[in-house]
Amino acid sequence: MTPQQRMLSVCFLLVSVTCRTYGSGVVQPFKGLGYYVRSNCPFTLTRFTHNRVEYDITIRRGDSGLLVQVEITMNKVRTVLQNGSILVEKKSVSLPYDHTYQHIFQYGIYTRLRSSLLPLSVTWHSVPGGIDSLWVELEQELSTDMTGLCGKCNVTGQQLIRGSALTDDTCQTRDPVSVPNPVCEHFFSYTLGCLQSSRLHYFQLCHKNIYGYENSEHIGCAFFREIVLHCGKSSNVWEK
Repeated sequence: MTPQQRMLSVCFLLVSVTCRTYGSGVVQPFKGLGYYVRSNCPFTLTRFTHNRVEYDITIRRGDSGLLVQVEITMNKVRTVLQNGSILVEKKSVSLPYDHTYQHIFQYGIYTRLRSSLLPLSVTWHSVPGGIDSLWVELEQELSTDMTGLCGKCNVTGQQLIRGSALTDDTCQTRDPVSVPNPVCEHFFSYTLGCLQSSRLHYFQLCHKNIYGYENSEHIGCAFFREIVLHCGKSSNVWEK
C-alpha cells in the first residue's frame, strides 16, 4: 500500500456518519435519502456490536409525534430519556454526568451522550412534551451486523421499517399522508441552491411530517431546523 492509499484508508475509517430522526417521524439514515415513519410503536433506531460490546438504541413516539421514550444501552448500561428526565440504570441523574462508559452533558441547546468505549455520540433536543430531534453520530466504518431504522447499505426505507419494529400489540403504524402545505411550499422556495436533485424528495417529506400536526410548532420547526443545518451557512435559507 502506497502512502497515498494508506492516508485514504485512514481518512475513510475516520469519516463521521450521522443518523437523524426528527419532526413527527422523519428518519435520515447513515447512508441514503431520508424517509418517513408514522407510528407510535417502539423501533430499534440502531443496533450493532463493536469489539464484543453491544450497542442498542430504541425510540418511541407519542400521539404528539414527538419522541416520548428513548433507550440507549451501551455495554449493558441502560440510559432512558423520558418525561424530560435522564435515567441511568433506573436512577435520575443531573448534568454533567460522568460514568465509566459514558458522559452526558449540555451541548448548546442540545444534550449529548458520548460513549467512552467507541467514537459514538447521541445528541437530542428536548421540547415540552418530548424530543423533537435526535442524532446518532458514529466516527467509524459502519458495522456489517448493524440493524435498525438508521439502516445499512442497499436496503429501502420500507424494509428498514418492517425489520426494525418491536413487538407491541397496543400501537399502530400508519401509511404516511402527503397533502400540500403552504408552509412547506414557502420554506422550500429558498432551498433551490442547496438540496438540488433531492429537493423534491424532502419537499414531500415535509408534507408527510407536518400533516396532522399543523398546530404543533415543534414538529414543523424541527424539520426546518434540520434542513437549514443540512444546507449550511452558505445558503440563503438562513436569512429567511
